[in-house]
Amino acid sequence: MKSIVVTVGMELQRMIKDRYFLCFSLLMPFIFYILFTYINRGAAVDGIEFDYYFLISMTCYSLVVTSVQTFGIQIMYDRMQTWMDYLFTHPLTPSQYFISRIITQLLLNTLIVSLFFLVVNAWKQFDRPLEEWIMTSLWLLAGSILFLTIGILIAQSRKVETASVTANIVVLGLAILGGLWMPLQTFPNWVQMIGEWLPSYLFARGAWTIASGEGIEIFNIIILTCYFLVLFIGAMILQYRQRS
Repeated sequence: MKSIVVTVGMELQRMIKDRYFLCFSLLMPFIFYILFTYINRGAAVDGIEFDYYFLISMTCYSLVVTSVQTFGIQIMYDRMQTWMDYLFTHPLTPSQYFISRIITQLLLNTLIVSLFFLVVNAWKQFDRPLEEWIMTSLWLLAGSILFLTIGILIAQSRKVETASVTANIVVLGLAILGGLWMPLQTFPNWVQMIGEWLPSYLFARGAWTIASGEGIEIFNIIILTCYFLVLFIGAMILQYRQRS
């Protein structure tokens, strides 16, 4: 347990100093939020005021970026370093290392959600109950685990360049087709049919339904759970093959 705590502390310090994390996971989504809410002032989506609707969208986008790109690429980069072999000669097993990385990323995701909600709410003054903020935060943190599995899957690539390009394509596809950059209703019907089944849309939809007072749909949870199981099993199979 001590090894995991120490590793989590080290990884937190390293990630917070990472310019890529600060720029693409925190700064860019916030800039997008300012830009889009300025353009769409007074609009509403599914009965939710656009400013609040898009706060959820950009928080989801930030979590997808940091879970898929930052997390996945860093795991792959670490795996290729020779000092990793030396690391495992200490009282730290590979499984403890991966647990530490996942805990670190979940703590960073908690930081992202907290910052976005606190800063934007202080600016926009949303009239939302505390219970809704808590429920939305818990849903987003739980749902972000799915995208960590996508990051682990991408980390199984043999080249950093391949992994980086793949991560970028996946993140952009999930963000655009999943309705995180703009409401899915603005797309043609055939795009909406695809987007409604993407994990990014289902992830954000859970938070949107909480905001609308409808509650999270059981169907939504089932599909996301299926996505998680398939991706997790796929990542484990690829990792086992590479070790073999």
